Amino acid sequence: MGNERKGISIEGIVAARDRQPYVIVYFNGQRAQLSIADAKNVALDLLQMASRTEADAMILKFFDRAEFPAGAAAAIMRDFRDFRLELDAEPVEKFTEEPTGGGQVQ
Repeated sequence: MGNERKGISIEGIVAARDRQPYVIVYFNGQRAQLSIADAKNVALDLLQMASRTEADAMILKFFDRAEFPAGAAAAIMRDFRDFRLELDAEPVEKFTEEPTGGGQVQ
């Protein structure tokens, strides 16, 4: 069923062998089975990369339209990417708790 697919499609399954949830991604006939954690990481990476590439394109468009000197857009994009890398390197704390139940929110 996987080889005839074109484009991108995504399905979720619970595997019979281990009863674990997985996300199946089909891309032009190729199939990848991802754990839930991997699927969430890929989804976040896609959103982040889309936003960053959109910002890069906006910078290029702005600098082209404003007729700044050649190389100015590349210089600011390089600085912006370095800035992003610094922010990405900061440790992140997670604050998640198990639901307590009881139906009351405090």
